[in-house]
Amino acid sequence: MWETFDIQSLFFGLLAGLAVALIVQIKGWFKQAYQNKEIKRLKSHLHDKMEIDAEAMSSKKGEIERLKRENENLRVTNKALMNKPGRQEMMTYHAFQIAIDKLNSNMMGFGPAWQDAFKEAKEDVKSIEEGEQSFMKKVLPKGLFGGNTYELGEGDD
Repeated sequence: MWETFDIQSLFFGLLAGLAVALIVQIKGWFKQAYQNKEIKRLKSHLHDKMEIDAEAMSSKKGEIERLKRENENLRVTNKALMNKPGRQEMMTYHAFQIAIDKLNSNMMGFGPAWQDAFKEAKEDVKSIEEGEQSFMKKVLPKGLFGGNTYELGEGDD
């Protein structure tokens, strides 16, 4: 069996095997080089992304701190304004006004008439503010001094 086998065929077989192994090895090196390049690119991309995220996070933290300080300042200012002289009376007046509005809407008869009169008074005040009507300083009732009703306007003295 070994006698028919010559050295030349062994050499060509070994050479063919080495050539295939060399081709596979070179292909592996190229693949490894490509993968290393891709890993470097992905690491660079990840590094850039982490820097951007860190910068965004720090700016958000700064904004949150600024908003907390602003919120605290507004809370202190609001508390100071609530303690101003006359503020408590204004709040009481506001509560009374809400109660009056609720009572007027629930009453039969007086409520609607009051609301109509109040609406007309608001319109009169608005027309005075807009300058359509002059502001009357005094209105003397008829017959108080034996004369007619006399109205003094803004320019009258």
